[in-house]
Amino acid sequence: MARPTDLLLPIDCDPGRTCWVVRYVDHGLAKDVQDYACGPMTGDGHKGTDFAVRDLAAVTAGVKVFAAAAGRVAAVRDGMEDKLIKARDVAKVGGRECGNGVRLDHGDGWTSLYCHLRRDSTAVLEGDEVEAGQLLGLVGLSGQTSFPHLHFDIRHNDQAIDPFVGVERSAACGPGEAPLWHRDVRKILAYRPPLLTSSGIAARVPNKEDARKGWHRESSVPVHSPSLTLWVDGYWFEPGDRVAFKLEGPDRRIVIDRAFEIGQRRQRWFSFASAPRPFGGWQPGTYRGEVRVERAGRIADEVIGSEVHIN
Repeated sequence: MARPTDLLLPIDCDPGRTCWVVRYVDHGLAKDVQDYACGPMTGDGHKGTDFAVRDLAAVTAGVKVFAAAAGRVAAVRDGMEDKLIKARDVAKVGGRECGNGVRLDHGDGWTSLYCHLRRDSTAVLEGDEVEAGQLLGLVGLSGQTSFPHLHFDIRHNDQAIDPFVGVERSAACGPGEAPLWHRDVRKILAYRPPLLTSSGIAARVPNKEDARKGWHRESSVPVHSPSLTLWVDGYWFEPGDRVAFKLEGPDRRIVIDRAFEIGQRRQRWFSFASAPRPFGGWQPGTYRGEVRVERAGRIADEVIGSEVHIN
């Protein structure tokens, strides 16, 4: 075995639709925080790539984690509880921040690490030889995690290597000359903040924690619902980003049309727009919502849609 190149996607998802890269390797010096594109999408000293899934409902349904490259299982941990960790509880997982996880040895000092797996989901044992694409476990909430995701990292002699960059690069920003991802994977992991990851239409204003559990994405609501609320959840918003909420009724009548600018940087952001029930109740039929975020200088906008049926 040698340097792991042509890395496969380590998670069973559709990037940009059912999963999103929300945190990259930190390339900043000292206390500076900077991802490979010279953007803010990382954390101080962060050594890997975080693939977020939509909500806790996705975790419950099961999101598979795969070996990105062939190797030997060097270590496995399982049995830790799946639990969202608040800042005050970080010390409780000290030394076990990865949670349930698998580390693969690729030879010549190269390793890969897969963290925050679901309890009792690991599918390999220490010493097993695995092929690229082989099942390792399921995405969970174990270890130091405040949102459902897979933390994946590549190291050489225990030094973090950003798979978007590789070992060397000539430019200060952007990918290296020889990234470790397979070319097909690089195409689907385009760097594109801000990220809209979930939305829904609810019969009342939702609690954001409930929405992040996978609730309030109803397919139908009763005609006598007191209001309709179009909500959205996402990551990495910057001051000046313009966010627009639009909800159309079955006759194309506009029910919600609201837009505003983000005033400060938001690493994760939840918001909504509501409309009260009209006199006589809601018109039966399908209501379609759209949330769009626009950033100056961008070629395209980020858009997420949802719909609900009233009967």
